[in-house]
Amino acid sequence: MILIIDLTDPEITILRDEFVAPITRYFLSMGQQTQVIRLEEWGRVDPVVNGIIICGTALADDWYVNHSIETQLNLWNGPILGICAGMQMLLTGTGGERHPFLEIGMTPVYLTDIGREHQLTKGKDDFSGYSLHQYTAARIHPWISLAESDDGEQIVMHQHKPWFGVLFHPEVRNEWIFERFILYVHQFSQTHSSGKEVDIDKTVI
Repeated sequence: MILIIDLTDPEITILRDEFVAPITRYFLSMGQQTQVIRLEEWGRVDPVVNGIIICGTALADDWYVNHSIETQLNLWNGPILGICAGMQMLLTGTGGERHPFLEIGMTPVYLTDIGREHQLTKGKDDFSGYSLHQYTAARIHPWISLAESDDGEQIVMHQHKPWFGVLFHPEVRNEWIFERFILYVHQFSQTHSSGKEVDIDKTVI
């Protein structure tokens, strides 16, 4: 089960159709069971959940900036993929600071040396991602960069937790990120259930 977190403004219900529903549909097309909840409903995660996606939202929707997920992160050690605003929340929830960073449209993205080796991004080299945000969050230790644009990080990874952030929207022309995240989730679940430690830097498909 993949838990999908909706952090759109609750008073603008159409945003869920635009930023959450496409991701849900894509996962269903992959045969992956999902559950969607709002950010305010996110507490201790049901044991059947083995991965979490924190969705993005519209350019002008800044409802989420007044909320934190630090408590939720302290209760969860499984895989997370934060998209756009979801990446911002991951970084601010672990000590980073949000700052203005406007990007709109297709953005050239380049893998770092680590990104060329990691299972989430290896083999993709340079590509473009659809950006739609007015903020980002500063990357601090223990986050590291897997991919960047000319102006900053686009994909980041926590060094000690199975957590990833993607600043652009992979549901637009980069659905392969979802496919690889699902493979990572399944691999993590199998390894975790066996009692073995997962070396995030060395897991490969």
